Amino acid sequence: MITDDPGTPGNGHWENNIAIVFEHRPNEWSIDTPQFDLNYGWGDHVQLNLQTAPTILKRNDHGGVGGLGGTEAAFKWRFLDEDRSGLDMSTYPRVIFNIFQSSVRRGLSEDGTRVQLPLEIAKKFGRLELNPEVGALLSTVGRSEWLYGIVAGTELTKKTEVMAELHGTSRSNFSQGVLALNFGWRHKFSEHVISIGSFGHELRSPDAPPARIGYFGVQLVY
Repeated sequence: MITDDPGTPGNGHWENNIAIVFEHRPNEWSIDTPQFDLNYGWGDHVQLNLQTAPTILKRNDHGGVGGLGGTEAAFKWRFLDEDRSGLDMSTYPRVIFNIFQSSVRRGLSEDGTRVQLPLEIAKKFGRLELNPEVGALLSTVGRSEWLYGIVAGTELTKKTEVMAELHGTSRSNFSQGVLALNFGWRHKFSEHVISIGSFGHELRSPDAPPARIGYFGVQLVY
């Protein structure tokens, strides 16, 4: 899902996601393939994250272009646990930057450096789990924004979980924001291999036609 959760892999454990991610607007496709999302547990409450992907952009009026998209580095600290405090809570600062400036010129990534400063919460109510997130998205180029989201998930079986999500961004005055509705799943094939995916649609997008969005991948836990 787009909204992050407070969970961490555990001390010395890896949780690596390899996926195909797409965004489709009229006359335009943007595809990250494969996207590498690498997560390492440094202690039981800290997660280190690095994420990047080759990106392909195809518009109907010209041929496709490709290159490395934006790269992200993040540090999650879960400072409250549900078993002790009644809920999980974390902060997950993230820096988004470009290794190659040519990716900006080709339209594969946004210009400048951006910093996310979110707060995540997760709370279980029987079989239902709610996971809200809210924070700031600061940028060295263009406008800074607020980000927010909420995920509701439930277990269909011991191996399968389904989720629904609302996620958005808005300007600092809460105007002209993007809002997306997303549905996802998580199916555990084994303790080490998990299928993850989502499909959704932007409900509001002031600067471009609303996009269809999708994420299809595998999570490797070890």
